[in-house]
Amino acid sequence: MKPYVIGFYGYSNTGKTTVIVDLIKKLKESKYKVATIKCSDKKINFDTQEKDTYKHTKIGANPIVLSSLSETDFIIKKKLSIKNIIKYLTTFEKIDIIIIEGAKDPDIHKVRIGDIQKRENTILDYTGDLEYLYNFIEEKIKDKEE
Repeated sequence: MKPYVIGFYGYSNTGKTTVIVDLIKKLKESKYKVATIKCSDKKINFDTQEKDTYKHTKIGANPIVLSSLSETDFIIKKKLSIKNIIKYLTTFEKIDIIIIEGAKDPDIHKVRIGDIQKRENTILDYTGDLEYLYNFIEEKIKDKEE
């Protein structure tokens, strides 16, 4: 079964991350498996010159995986579409819901936070009622299960 995918968008400092974190807590309490994607308009790199993984990249390795005692990080040195990111995520394990912060993809259902211009496929305007948002999304997850 494919996960339910929903995006959130709004201007900076409108509370997107806070809403998403609170929503994830409620979803986890209900035993849902949650994955997230954070989209950014900035050029951000986590891999820096002093790291061994950077050296691997410079000689052509791609993707690069860092496996440590605390986590496993996959570094893919190219921009991927949301569709391909979801494909990678669902290859690893079963996920019930994928939440995308900063969603712009017109095919993704979205929740608008604040007075930003409405994007294509917006299905809900968040009004500050977390319980309503949770129930709305839980229904969508259950619809995917059927």
